[in-house]
Amino acid sequence: MYIADRGQALRDAGGSFQTIEREVLALTKLSQALDVYAERHGSESAAPIRIALAKEKAYWRIELAARSGGYTTRAYPDPAGLFAAIQDVGLRLQAKLMGESGCRAVGVGAPAHGSNPFTASNLLGMGTDPVSGAAAGRIVVTEKGGKHTEPFVQPSTYRELEAYIAEHAQLASPYRTFLRAVEAAARATGQYAPGRGTHGLKHSFAQARMHEAFVGGLSHEEAKQAVANEIVHNRMDSVDTYLR
Repeated sequence: MYIADRGQALRDAGGSFQTIEREVLALTKLSQALDVYAERHGSESAAPIRIALAKEKAYWRIELAARSGGYTTRAYPDPAGLFAAIQDVGLRLQAKLMGESGCRAVGVGAPAHGSNPFTASNLLGMGTDPVSGAAAGRIVVTEKGGKHTEPFVQPSTYRELEAYIAEHAQLASPYRTFLRAVEAAARATGQYAPGRGTHGLKHSFAQARMHEAFVGGLSHEEAKQAVANEIVHNRMDSVDTYLR
């Protein structure tokens, strides 16, 4: 497959994951155009192409980052691995919430100043993710500047969150404690680099969400605007910082 060959060539040449990502996004848009053609002329759907592209992208995100000797993007290449490496249940949940919703540390109960615990009032029940169309847990978070957003998280994460709050009444930690846990997990999984910190999880979300939006049929501009709204930047051009 083309992307597999390109990934191998980039690995041999010391290239970056961003090159693969741009090409995957372009091919995803091409597959969407093929779907329009298929609908009009009775041809086969290009959905299998998008599935294959998503798998290749996930593979090369890890493979190229692991061989880079540094990082070319602030996003964590393997956020799921990072979550699993955090031993404390509460801190792991905070990391998952950041990585799955795109909110800041302040929104998951770990503000740098003051207090902003995540409680039962932040749980809104199950719903449907507007981008993927899949079942998802709905939460409300209070972000920087007091802004309220209602992002979605994986159903399993939502259930873990419900159980944790039922037992502990709230999810909260000092920011430094949360940061140290994330950085320790990053070191343990080979993903540590100065500057990534907890905000790297927000970058991971934005990059994954952009691809998910493309697969869901959104145009480049629609995808960027959707992600901008979810990461509480609202301006479409602000997303570019998270895609590097």
